[in-house]
Amino acid sequence: MKKIIIISIIFAFILPVFLMAEIHYLSEEDYKKLKRQEVKRYWENLETQLTNLQQRKADAIADNQRNTAEIEKLNNEITQVKERYEQTYAYIIESLGVTKSDYPSIKDKTKYFNQEITNKNNLSDSELWDSKKEIHQLINEYEDYRKSNYAKVPDFYTEFSDLDNKIMNLESSLEAAKPKYHQDTYTVLKGDWLSTISGYTFIYNDISKWPIIYRANRDQIKDPNLIYPDQVLKIPRGLPTSWKVYKGECLWRIAAYPEVYGSGLKWPLIYRANKDQIKDPDLIYPNQVFDIPRD
Repeated sequence: MKKIIIISIIFAFILPVFLMAEIHYLSEEDYKKLKRQEVKRYWENLETQLTNLQQRKADAIADNQRNTAEIEKLNNEITQVKERYEQTYAYIIESLGVTKSDYPSIKDKTKYFNQEITNKNNLSDSELWDSKKEIHQLINEYEDYRKSNYAKVPDFYTEFSDLDNKIMNLESSLEAAKPKYHQDTYTVLKGDWLSTISGYTFIYNDISKWPIIYRANRDQIKDPNLIYPDQVLKIPRGLPTSWKVYKGECLWRIAAYPEVYGSGLKWPLIYRANKDQIKDPDLIYPNQVFDIPRD
């Protein structure tokens, strides 16, 4: 608005000069050639143009005065807005309990989060998934800091908005990097049974699936009826592509597990995929690791 007013003022001053430059004056020699009526019309035209220019000049002066007053009014309004902004800003900062001496540490914190996110984004999908625990810790750390008053300082609004988007994208990248088969963990609480754990909605939401947890943790569970608080159990997700043989297992039994094929009749799939280490399908041994073919 201010720029438009200033341009209008400049135009008001230049216009009379421009118009005056368009008046055509006759040379003395040409003037002498005019007839009496032509001389009269010539002077009448000059007088008319002069009157118009004088009126335009008067209008421009009046416009200039009005515009000058408008500029002064706008400048006063700008000053008032600035004062109200500074008062509001000071009130916000005081309410947050933050001072400008805290700004360097806030800036360092935003740099830290940006660098950590950049480092994680440079990882391959497998490396990203292997780092999921560190990533979750980073996200929790950011969310905690985001709730603090330091992250509410108006000066850092843009930085934290950008970080919000980057954290969201990092979470999406981690989800995309999740392999078809992976293992979560669960820490046993007092009173838990394998069936109780299996029945939790965030586990399998089905108490009958407790054997899946048992088989994934046979290295630490000797009796499925005996688990202890603070034990950290592996929780299989998806379908495994390999299988470690335990004592008492045969190809039929392995194929029948719901996390393998859910049908003992499919044991030949395992046999054909592992002929290099299975000489007789009726003879397999503990600790052998077989490939489990998937379509």
